[in-house]
Amino acid sequence: MATYNFELNCRPSQRGTYVVLFRITENKKHKRIKTSVELQSPNDWNPKKQEVRKSDPNFKVLNQTLKRIREQAEEAVQTLEEEGKGITSQNVAATMQAGKKVFSFITFAEGFAQKTLEAGDYRTYTKYITFLNKLKFFINNISPESISSIPRNGKGLQEYIDKLRKDLLFNEITLSFLNKFKTYLQRIPNAKNNELTLHQNTINKQFDNFKSLYNKGLVELREDGLFLRENPFKDFECSTIESSKEKLTMEEIKALTSLELPENSLLWHTRNCFLFAFYCGGMRAGDLIQLRGNNIIDDNGIWRVRYRMDKTSTPKSIKLIPSAKAIIEKYINLNQRNSNYIFPLLDNEAPYAKATTWEEKEQLPYEIKTRLLQTVNGKNSLLNKYLNKLAAMAGIEKKISMHCLRHSFANIAREKEANVYDISNVLGHSNIDITKGYLAKFDTRSEDETIDKIFESESINEDLLLKQLRAISPEKLKELLAKRDE
Repeated sequence: MATYNFELNCRPSQRGTYVVLFRITENKKHKRIKTSVELQSPNDWNPKKQEVRKSDPNFKVLNQTLKRIREQAEEAVQTLEEEGKGITSQNVAATMQAGKKVFSFITFAEGFAQKTLEAGDYRTYTKYITFLNKLKFFINNISPESISSIPRNGKGLQEYIDKLRKDLLFNEITLSFLNKFKTYLQRIPNAKNNELTLHQNTINKQFDNFKSLYNKGLVELREDGLFLRENPFKDFECSTIESSKEKLTMEEIKALTSLELPENSLLWHTRNCFLFAFYCGGMRAGDLIQLRGNNIIDDNGIWRVRYRMDKTSTPKSIKLIPSAKAIIEKYINLNQRNSNYIFPLLDNEAPYAKATTWEEKEQLPYEIKTRLLQTVNGKNSLLNKYLNKLAAMAGIEKKISMHCLRHSFANIAREKEANVYDISNVLGHSNIDITKGYLAKFDTRSEDETIDKIFESESINEDLLLKQLRAISPEKLKELLAKRDE
């Protein structure tokens, strides 16, 4: 019968720590396995009780890890018995090792990224893969200067990545490793301008992905009885640079509006898309591109666009001001709405087009969902290309995009003194940090008021004027009239 014991390796590791070993004994033959439990001092080990003393601040977690290792040994013996194999120290150790999750960060991260894709989150998948490619270049000693010659996407890039073999283990990711990787990223040429290097904020996003995958991996490792004492990201610093967001003024919006464009031209469609998204409170490009006729509804005499945001899955209901309604009427008959796409950007006959509701789209096979998101991203890039042509035609010396309209909307709304929380809700922000406060509970009446306030004409609203006059006390009104007479 196999017996199990824990013992402390009296020789310190290269990091100066003392590793706890798991000893399996059968017929006086021993097999020792290194555990993930490392102690700062040999005095933190209690050999009699075979556990970590309370002098170690992580003693509870470490002892739980040791408990899980012993359970794995018992599970290994049970497996060997069921398979009719001999219960030797070697077999028990081998079975335990086979049942462990891999220590490889690369293997875990690629697997997690694939699960993300299969769940339909193509954007996050792309972010993870982009980061992992750069990490593979680093650990395989690919010089930053040569990266620009590597295919950026497609089959060529995949073939190149597949040839890279060097792995990265979780315990190899240290603070020193992170700092070296940061220095490496700072030397990579910018894809749009090889004379420049990666922007600091781009580098920071890479480490956001790195940290996210690392922490998710730690959860699984600990579930498997593995424990890494230090999280290197705790003391790692990679600051962002405050950058100014390009935005348009109302005068520049009007300049785009007044351009004479050939009807049904790509420039004409692009302007319509841009203005409609702007009039709808900075609607994201991806949501606009996928809008269908059945997203436009008559809500007791008020025309609205109802949809679920692709990025956050949050339902939205935005009032259509006359300018937005006029754009929609260029594409569909409001009295004969159907489920076809409103703007001529996506193919109504494509496999993804059969999913006419958000719920149906969520049920699409990830291959089809991926194709849809790739197509949407491509159409967004096309719109951005033609937007800059429109900007040049309107005399606007700014590089603009569909996303810039969100910043434009927020800036114009702020100038018109709209409530910051209302602006946040119209934009569909889901994070408290994005809009200086908290995500307030918001109803459509408040959104309607915000939209009306921003886009109302310059003419005097008599009802509003009367309301404001009633709010002024008689004494204050007399004072104001006296000042006028002076």
